[in-house]
Amino acid sequence: MYFENFITFISSKKMKVTIAFIISFCIITSSSRGQVTAGFIPKNIDTTKIFLFYLHGAIVQEEGPNAVSKDFGPYEYYRILDTLKSYGYHVISEARPKGTQEEKYGDKIARQVDTLLKSGVPATHIIVVGASQGAAMTIEAAYRIKNSQIKYVILGLCSDYMIGYYLKYKKELCGNFLSIYESSDPHSSCDRLLMEQHCKSGYKEIRLNMGISHGFIYKPYKEWVSPIVQWINNK
Repeated sequence: MYFENFITFISSKKMKVTIAFIISFCIITSSSRGQVTAGFIPKNIDTTKIFLFYLHGAIVQEEGPNAVSKDFGPYEYYRILDTLKSYGYHVISEARPKGTQEEKYGDKIARQVDTLLKSGVPATHIIVVGASQGAAMTIEAAYRIKNSQIKYVILGLCSDYMIGYYLKYKKELCGNFLSIYESSDPHSSCDRLLMEQHCKSGYKEIRLNMGISHGFIYKPYKEWVSPIVQWINNK
């Protein structure tokens, strides 16, 4: 009877915490080739590494890392991370909690980037890649970081509404920007947003013609992954 009561106590008081920890760990981490992806800066920072933040689209925030769109199919979040890690980058990413706000998450990324810079990581070794809603958060981070050498990749963001929203506030964007969009996607060219920014060290835009609209961000297609890798490595 004592043993049974003890087990009941463990189950009700401790097992819940243990299970929650395991679930949380599994959600925020993914390993590939001995590397770990997490949503936080490592305790021991290797300043020779290239650090790449990947900020996913809205559907993962709403439905989790195994989200499936009725229009575009599965969002292959973990496969995207594994693909980016395969190039040797230290990838930092997380499946954001539902309801996360763009401005607050931009603050979080800005603080993490600041930690890397203060630890001695060169600004040119820091890349923030954002897809759709994640791209909006990337813009918010760039507003706050104000470093023209940080690299930012914008995937599938610039609808007329989003451009109008950002231009309304006329904030200065600093950074080295790469915009990639799909010609069949309503989220198209970022020229009006990024072309006239004076606090930037570079701007390049690539138009894809895959015919899959916003679905181009759902998988690690070579059409957008390869240009990003080439752009990062073109020092």
